[in-house]
Amino acid sequence: MARLAGGVALLTVLDPVGRDCGLTVTAVSSVSLEPPLVLACVKKDGFIHDALFVADGWSLSFLAADQLPLSDYAARERYPGARDDFSPWPTRRAARGELIFTGAVAAVECVPYSLVDAGDHTIALGRVTAVARDADGAVPLVHVDRRYYEPGPEVA
Repeated sequence: MARLAGGVALLTVLDPVGRDCGLTVTAVSSVSLEPPLVLACVKKDGFIHDALFVADGWSLSFLAADQLPLSDYAARERYPGARDDFSPWPTRRAARGELIFTGAVAAVECVPYSLVDAGDHTIALGRVTAVARDADGAVPLVHVDRRYYEPGPEVA
């Protein structure tokens, strides 16, 4: 699956004590238009996994090519309860408190819809409640074969 190119998103949620948590994810997809649903796959032994089970909401910010350092930061290894510091990047709070990265190319706010057991991952399905109107990134960040890219010229 590493050869399948995908956009890079940052999933954000508040942990049970209200601290910001974020995780770089590439297993993200639109699922349904009615109701509007998206999914993100999260490793069960990962830093952010348990926070999804108690969160009132979570967000996905679809990262821009110039946000590569943010993607790397949120992809680093850490333990449950660790603190994230996203202060170097422009953000705002979503309706339920989690962060939206305003330099992203797009972002959605979600409320939990379903959590589906999927082997060593959980598929987090969220109902989209808002689409960011203040995301101003220009070029999407793409991940393929364990490397980052930005889209090239149109081929068709």
